[in-house]
Amino acid sequence: MEFYHERRGILARYEIEAPLPAAAVELGRRALLADHPSPPPARRVSLFRQAQLVEGQNADGWILYRIARDDRRASTAARATAA
Repeated sequence: MEFYHERRGILARYEIEAPLPAAAVELGRRALLADHPSPPPARRVSLFRQAQLVEGQNADGWILYRIARDDRRASTAARATAA
């Protein structure tokens, strides 16, 4: 799973195992915020910014960039059975 911060230009990668993509996103976001805590807001959030937050953007600037399935274990098992 990858998260990207546009303002800082940082790409953060995490390997998360979860039964559902929604659970993986939640666990990935927790890991991200543990490594990169968001700075405290400098001032009150404007109404325009609050409206942007409602549309799925986070105030911390991080967006979910990519979720990928790790097929290394599956491909290793397939090679072992073929041999």
